[in-house]
Amino acid sequence: MSDNSLCQIVLYNQLWEQYLYTDYTHFLYIHNIWKINFQGRELQLNTHSKIIDYAGWKHLIESLKEQWKTAEFLIEESFISWIKKYSQQHNISEFVLINPVEDYVFKNFQKIQKQLRKYDIKLTFTQDSQSFFLSHDDFKKQYKKPPIMEYFYRFMRKRENILITDDGKPEGWEWNYDKENRKYDRKHERSWSFELEKNKYWQEAEEYYQFESKFTYPTNRKESLKLIDYFLEHHLDNFGRLEDAMYEDDAYVHHSLLSSSINYGLLTPREVVKAVEQRDTAMNNKEWFIRQVLWWREYMYHFFHSYKDTIYTENFLGHTRPLPEYFWKNPENCPINSLKVTLQQVHSENMSHHIQRLMIIGNFALLCNLDPHELNHWFFEYYTDAFEWVVTPNVLWMSQFADGWKLATKPYVASANYIQKMSDYYKNSQHNPKEKYTDDACPFNYLYWCFVADNKETFEKWRQQFVVKNLEKVDIKRCRELKEKFLKEQY
Repeated sequence: MSDNSLCQIVLYNQLWEQYLYTDYTHFLYIHNIWKINFQGRELQLNTHSKIIDYAGWKHLIESLKEQWKTAEFLIEESFISWIKKYSQQHNISEFVLINPVEDYVFKNFQKIQKQLRKYDIKLTFTQDSQSFFLSHDDFKKQYKKPPIMEYFYRFMRKRENILITDDGKPEGWEWNYDKENRKYDRKHERSWSFELEKNKYWQEAEEYYQFESKFTYPTNRKESLKLIDYFLEHHLDNFGRLEDAMYEDDAYVHHSLLSSSINYGLLTPREVVKAVEQRDTAMNNKEWFIRQVLWWREYMYHFFHSYKDTIYTENFLGHTRPLPEYFWKNPENCPINSLKVTLQQVHSENMSHHIQRLMIIGNFALLCNLDPHELNHWFFEYYTDAFEWVVTPNVLWMSQFADGWKLATKPYVASANYIQKMSDYYKNSQHNPKEKYTDDACPFNYLYWCFVADNKETFEKWRQQFVVKNLEKVDIKRCRELKEKFLKEQY
């Protein structure tokens, strides 16, 4: 029997009916025009995040109304005023909210909860059992502090019985297949052909925001299922070996593009992992995809919530340089081809795959001493799958080493040699990846050696004495001259 006095407030990451308390009659979504205060700055979120948020809830409303439910989509700047109004209109005594996965959103709703008490309106939080394999409370019961990542991965594999034999061993006798997943195929040709028509609510969102998007992501459950079926059928078989490869004319390679569907709640991580596990494909394809969802995604969530009170105060390397303007607009002005190609894709489609994020954008930012917190803010604004719990630890700790050893054992930096080995970005580049000192030398080379020289003692602590030893062969004075010249040209 339904309870007419209760109303569920639905959040942007809960866009599938499994998040709903179906015995309720009333459902409310307050779209606050994405005017979000985050760490003292207003976020201007990207095109596709706005569309998924807008169209996703409109689809949900349509489904609820077919079930004779009262569901409303409200476009307002004030949560408080509309919750009060809705309470009066429908005689609602209590609003129920599944815990927000983002800490800053949760804290905002805790403030709203206190304010609503003044009007005798109750706001109750309930546990989220869909978005992750483990609740953070369960994680804390298992671990006093975040464990070594590999140990956590093995724990999760065994706990969920994923790719595990009856006697508790990993299928294929290997826990990971890293060595098989770092290939670059020079004969690779673009094969991504999945396209979604802009559904009626996607079009409505474009009209509301007065922009036209160039790329379509799933905004409902049906579209998300189509995408995962397409990935499993056409790309999983090549995913493993080429997951780190980068191509100028193929941004997606064999990546799934499922992260937004999972993070917005259109698919659960558990069903995605199970679907991949059940496919008949090589173990390196299965294991590496499953690792990204079952291990890395899950670990980032719990790691963030373990250190959320200090993460925004950390800047271990003391980097404070602002991002060049071409990060925020006109990426075609970027002088380095690999970075320009990546930034253009991000501006156009609000995505790039993990190696582009870490070894192109993050690598450049680290080598140029860019402010890690500004970079974190930029990722929030430009990526569709950007949520606090995944962006912040990945950018501040994994990419920019701002925590100094909590997450990563060393900073992820590389010279042009790595980029040349894993991409075709130099085919249209004005820079020579083999040169360090000439005017046409790739900036990643002299920037890399300046970074090593500036952090020599720390590299030794990271047990990378071989890098420091190679520094003896480098004309560091010339590298610093080129770095200074390069940075002056960026601002």
